[in-house]
Amino acid sequence: MSSGGGDGKPGVTFSVIPETLESPYKDLFPAFENKGLVRAEPGGFVCHQNFAENCHKIYNMKVRTDDVWIRTFPRSGTTWTSELAWLIMNNCDFEGAAKVGLPIRSPNLDANYINHWDKFAAEGSFDKMDIITIDQIEKMPSPRVLKCHLPFYLLPPNLLDTAKVIYVARNPKDAIVSLFYFHKLVNLCTYTGDLEQFVDFFLENKVLWTPYFGTVLDAWGKRSHPNLLILFYEDMKKDIRAQIKRISTFLNKPVTEDQIEKLVDHVRVDKFAKNESVNYAKEIKAGVGKEDPTNTFVRKGQTGDWKNHFSPEVNRKIDAWIEKNLEGTGLKFVTELKDQ
Repeated sequence: MSSGGGDGKPGVTFSVIPETLESPYKDLFPAFENKGLVRAEPGGFVCHQNFAENCHKIYNMKVRTDDVWIRTFPRSGTTWTSELAWLIMNNCDFEGAAKVGLPIRSPNLDANYINHWDKFAAEGSFDKMDIITIDQIEKMPSPRVLKCHLPFYLLPPNLLDTAKVIYVARNPKDAIVSLFYFHKLVNLCTYTGDLEQFVDFFLENKVLWTPYFGTVLDAWGKRSHPNLLILFYEDMKKDIRAQIKRISTFLNKPVTEDQIEKLVDHVRVDKFAKNESVNYAKEIKAGVGKEDPTNTFVRKGQTGDWKNHFSPEVNRKIDAWIEKNLEGTGLKFVTELKDQ
């Protein structure tokens, strides 16, 4: 059932990004307490020092043959896809899903390390949050549905040859906007500046989880592997039924037409946003996020919302960045949808 694991470490070196220690960055990202962020080389992955100190725990995890790993760049359908995958793997047990928070049923491996959660939780509330350690994840019963925002080189080396992996890609324009609002919502990585400056930091790979294309193209280059399914957020918006069928087929877990309709209804954005099993309401109330009805963990979920945020100048800058990074890759993104 399991293989791999050990006491090895990823073949990377973490170094502090100097600009993140200086103004204006340190003033705009006060949650990092003037300690900045670090970058892993080779690869360039940007993270908190807490992740750098604990990354070996994830790298050495024992991968099981019946595992399902969801991989995404943040704000690209992670919660959406992991809820669908968990339900499909568990015979559409909606009742069971309602009783246990998704962070426990389908934990995010790197979420614990984007900062020090205990520093942000209200007094006496930390132990009440749906936080699960790597040691606890190792003891979870099979089949596990796990998720993360990490590139392959920071994950167990035998992952793709052992388990099923689903990678979800979202067009970078909407991913940037959604990640901006995430930084406004979550105290663990609070950002106090405007969107235009956030875009600059993002394109310069000075934001948590960047570089965007490092993670996406890492998966895209392995798209022919039989254990890897690549989904696009925009395809899920356009025809969620078809994507549910693809997930079901990939996982060898058949679903009936009735179950598909129930799944479609379950993940409707309006219902999903109110579902306390998936919307991190408990963690936000505990102090790691801001209780703001205009900015919730599950937002609009729209393709093309970037048009309401980017100036023509910013949009041209992003277009040039996308074109440069996609040249010769064969990868294309849909950035607008008429019906969704």
